[in-house]
Amino acid sequence: MSSFYNNLISKNVSWANETKKDLPGFFENISAGQSPNALWIGCSDSRVPPTLITKSMPGDLFVHRNIANLVVDSDLNFISVLEYSVNVLKVNDII
Repeated sequence: MSSFYNNLISKNVSWANETKKDLPGFFENISAGQSPNALWIGCSDSRVPPTLITKSMPGDLFVHRNIANLVVDSDLNFISVLEYSVNVLKVNDII
């Protein structure tokens, strides 16, 4: 395994431990289900993480990311995300 991969795993473990300490019940709460307020259609650009740039918490946004944040009616992946977010999750907004 690469050192980059090992570093990611190490950071993830550190994040999980810090989150458990700082936000008791966080993992139990998010594992109970999701009810996001919005579907966020955004770019796959690694420099633009939706939750970071909106100061959102996990579960606030249902996210679909692709190159150039395109909405194409022949993209079955996008259509599946749209259908699920509207009909199952009952999101209020599509951004």
